[in-house]
Amino acid sequence: MKRIFFRADGNAQIGLGHVMRCLALANMLKNEFSMRFAITEPTSNVTNLIQQAGLTVVDFYEETSNATFLASIDADETVVLDGYSFDSAFQQSVRARANKLVYIDDLITGHQVADVIINHAGGLTADEYDAESYTQFCLGPQYALLRPQFLNPDGFGEPPANGPIFVSLGGADPKNTSLDVLKAISLVDSSLQVRIVLGPFHPNRDSIEAFQAELPNLTILQNLSADQMVDELRQCSLAITACSTIAYEVCAVNRPLIAVVTAENQDRLARFLSEEKLALSVNFPTLLTRLTPVLGLDQMLKLSIQSFQFSTEPTSESLANQKRFFDGRSPERFRALFHGLSVE
Repeated sequence: MKRIFFRADGNAQIGLGHVMRCLALANMLKNEFSMRFAITEPTSNVTNLIQQAGLTVVDFYEETSNATFLASIDADETVVLDGYSFDSAFQQSVRARANKLVYIDDLITGHQVADVIINHAGGLTADEYDAESYTQFCLGPQYALLRPQFLNPDGFGEPPANGPIFVSLGGADPKNTSLDVLKAISLVDSSLQVRIVLGPFHPNRDSIEAFQAELPNLTILQNLSADQMVDELRQCSLAITACSTIAYEVCAVNRPLIAVVTAENQDRLARFLSEEKLALSVNFPTLLTRLTPVLGLDQMLKLSIQSFQFSTEPTSESLANQKRFFDGRSPERFRALFHGLSVE
């Protein structure tokens, strides 16, 4: 069986974005490839995530992770890297040992030597990259790195008119932006039904639980499976998420979306969501200080939520735009790609 070796890290400091993208890709390729996953000092939660996806975990110590990883590569494996520390020199070292190298990117910086670059942010062209002449590009939402449960070409049905508000601000949420979102919802209507999904590295669950006094219809969820996440999104009337993979998951399920930039690497995806009107609004907290008078994120979100409540036309346009970009056929494209790269 053809073989793939993934390499990414995830923890409370950097979040789980790199790991989750790799696992989404692995889920699309399962049953057709033998796969393993290299990671530096994973927590038990992260190890369980990888194993539940059917991959063998290969863990390393921080001090020797790169050297040990390079020594672990077999010549017949296609290696997939996802992370910000894998510069061109490291990529070249991987290519010297592996069958092929695939790099999952979202920064568009540095010189790339990978055989394939995957970047599912919209509005990109290969000309924006500094890469080798042989490099192949898989760009945009047609290569969305989403778990198979979110990829339904036949659609997920219409959003319920009176469903709850779904909230998810990523695997780590180091600034506890989740609490700002809940404050905004309470400013609109404290009786609203809200279902929040916290990541495994959320820094302060106690603060979220304490806020149930302000939002009595708040339900707190954590460590949901992909099937459970799809169920939550299908029943919601509005989703408020980070400008990360979770925003793409909302678009794939075709639900009204308000997106919040929670990290610098989300800027490209955020601009795509805004320019193509896939989200009802995209909030850039780093720009708030330029406004006069200065509004906090909770106030900005309050206005966005009220706009959703009082106007249906932007919602209809947004849902139509989401369907244009997310056709549910990423697995077919990735299977064809990796079969073409791999050797028997």
